[in-house]
Amino acid sequence: MRRYWSKALVAIAVLVAPHVARATDGHLLHGVGAVNSAVGGIGIATNASLLGAFYHNPAGLAAFDGTNLEMGFELLKPDRTVSSTYGPMSGSTTSDADWSPIPAFGFSTKLANGLVIGLSGLGIGGFGVNYAADPTNPILMPAPNGFGQVYSNFQLMKISPALAWNATDKLRIGLAANIDWEALAVTPMPIAAPDYDPGPDLTPGTLDDRSFYPSAAAADAVFGFGFQAGLQYALTPRMTLGLAYSSPQMFSDFQFQMTHANPNLPNFGTARTVTFRMDVPAIYGAGLAWSPSDRLALGLDAKYVTYSSTKGFEAKGYNPDGSVKGFGWEDIAVVAVGMQFKPSDRFTIRGGYNYSQNPIPDEQSMFNIPAPAVVQHHVTGGIGFAINSSVDFNLSAYKALENSITGAMYRPAAVPGTSVKSAMSETSMLMGFTIHPAKD
Repeated sequence: MRRYWSKALVAIAVLVAPHVARATDGHLLHGVGAVNSAVGGIGIATNASLLGAFYHNPAGLAAFDGTNLEMGFELLKPDRTVSSTYGPMSGSTTSDADWSPIPAFGFSTKLANGLVIGLSGLGIGGFGVNYAADPTNPILMPAPNGFGQVYSNFQLMKISPALAWNATDKLRIGLAANIDWEALAVTPMPIAAPDYDPGPDLTPGTLDDRSFYPSAAAADAVFGFGFQAGLQYALTPRMTLGLAYSSPQMFSDFQFQMTHANPNLPNFGTARTVTFRMDVPAIYGAGLAWSPSDRLALGLDAKYVTYSSTKGFEAKGYNPDGSVKGFGWEDIAVVAVGMQFKPSDRFTIRGGYNYSQNPIPDEQSMFNIPAPAVVQHHVTGGIGFAINSSVDFNLSAYKALENSITGAMYRPAAVPGTSVKSAMSETSMLMGFTIHPAKD
């Protein structure tokens, strides 16, 4: 037992290092770890992965006997492009795209009374872009004619102590407390009122008016809290129904320290503070798992993600002072299917598909340049190999196919003859180890 705890502590130390996750289902990862990601992110009724149980349904932890440890590492590369048109001018700019590391860790052990306790640390979501100022792309022209450089970096992780129980031969129940952490940096910061002056003619509402949004490139980080609950019920010896709920994750306000950005005003460069709250939406889920044989397992999950009632995401448009109210996202449905096949005792083949509705309406395209979470179709696959009777090594990859949205520029109403298009795709590679009680 001592060796398991020592490995767990090492994994936690790795987990708390800075990391960035990019969006797949909205701004949340479709799955965590090499196993769960490979099967399309199913995990409400299926228990192929300890990390998948922590992420999707804590009731699944009750399916794991003895002491178990799963560690995963993901490298994700998003490809993002923003294009815009303003009258006869048009241009397109590609964001810098680096491989982003995303760690995941989960530990569980079954107690003498049949209860299972566990602890996980997961990178579960994020977004980010880095568009250089581009005089050929109207939306990225240097301020005040455009936004200039657009940079964003949002990171989301959770630490979850969990408890699960085999209530009957057919029913498993589980509960997890979520301790969440998020960090955000954005430049320019549109939720701050811009520093405005009426231009050389001193007349507001004319073409020479100048507005400068401040920068919040100095990231702020906050904690949040919520919970997850779920159950799994065996309909037949080979078919299981799963239900899961993740509460809204409630965060304190970001407080961004910035300066007034308009060089034409006397307060230029002086300090200002802007606050913004950004919660994580509630998620409702249901799933079915079917094992037609001892070597083949199939699963289907469906989720409903409530962005339209979540702080930071629900509001849209401008406030009277020119600040942006929020991201303006809509609720989305997510459907995932996955399979796991073992052609031999030591080798496993996995595959899946995950579909997510796009939460960003076309008319919100300009407001979501820093957060282009528009991908919908995810094709996933992977393999597993038993190194010995208690250690497995897993590899997987997925591709989120390119999707885009297009809408008008707003100042504050839609400007005729303008457009802003954001396009995004993702490529990811994952590896991980699972350590479990020795198999016969």
